[in-house]
Amino acid sequence: YGDRARSLLERASEQGLAGEIFQVHKANLEATERHSRSGLNDAAVLLEAAPNVHVAGFRACFPIAFSFVYVYRLFRNSVHLIDGQGGSLEMQTRSMTEEDALLVISFAPYSREVLQVVEAGKRAGCKVIAITDSDASPLSLLADVTLLFSTQSPSFFPSITSGMALTESLLELLVSRAGKPVIDRIERAEAHLFESGAYVDAGGRSRGS
Repeated sequence: YGDRARSLLERASEQGLAGEIFQVHKANLEATERHSRSGLNDAAVLLEAAPNVHVAGFRACFPIAFSFVYVYRLFRNSVHLIDGQGGSLEMQTRSMTEEDALLVISFAPYSREVLQVVEAGKRAGCKVIAITDSDASPLSLLADVTLLFSTQSPSFFPSITSGMALTESLLELLVSRAGKPVIDRIERAEAHLFESGAYVDAGGRSRGS
């Protein structure tokens, strides 16, 4: 990371530097779509069949995991974020069963925590969906379905943009397959967000106030 950051310092005067990352993001998204389009349906099938879905992503991949859980819970309650808060990783993974599905997200260098989670999931008999950067990654080697995303970046740190796009695509697919009952669940969740004061209306006032 340090070497790549130093190379950026030498390019501070370049006019196109700010736009370069957007071009790389476009290429990442195209590559990710090519590599993972066919696997999205397989991933959706595993998630739909599971009574509980567990999701884990740590460090740079935590935003992807959290966003997926946040949106998925708008239309499904049995989705659980494994974050190890307060040293609770063992307690959270203990609840996984052979009927459940586990979605894990990581790229090289892979976090120790996500490897612990995926190994615990395999011991429990979970179906594992890996969102990762290589077919040779330790997550992919243990997964039932692998969705690959590209992390290329001209900046000093790998990009997670394509990983976020993959989970958003998966959520879109899950909603489209869920049928009319999912609309009621989403509308109830949205109404609750406004009524509780979590969201504010266009006038800046919370509906719950």
